[in-house]
Amino acid sequence: MSCNSNKSGKDGQQVVFPTDLTVIEPSDSVQFDTSWFDSKYKVAVYMNKVGRSITTLDWQPSISNNKEVAFLFYISEKDPSKLIRQLKENNFSHPVIHDPNKEFYKANGIGEVSFISFLLKDDRKVEMGNPSFPNFQERLEALTKE
Repeated sequence: MSCNSNKSGKDGQQVVFPTDLTVIEPSDSVQFDTSWFDSKYKVAVYMNKVGRSITTLDWQPSISNNKEVAFLFYISEKDPSKLIRQLKENNFSHPVIHDPNKEFYKANGIGEVSFISFLLKDDRKVEMGNPSFPNFQERLEALTKE
């Protein structure tokens, strides 16, 4: 990871990824890959709880159509069994990083939000984005073309 002050993108802030957390794989079909932490392009998502914000958005097309982009979901739900149950109830099959002590939140100085997602290039924020944005796929394509 580079720590220089050269800003890139709209925000440019370096994002820190706590890696010593438990990964939950709600489905046998998708296994977590630690190389995702090293990916040049990422979508980093933080959620306080599993709430509707993750499960009502259809992430799967974006994940399937953008193989060069790693999708990292940090969820701070305290109870892992509740987290697993909610993921399965909502057919969310992508692995998530269980972050009960809000390490991602604290390391990245995220304000008072319960849900936020960033598009990243070289671990630096380029812009915010998620499937609720009408041009999310175009934003992902632009991210990987820069």
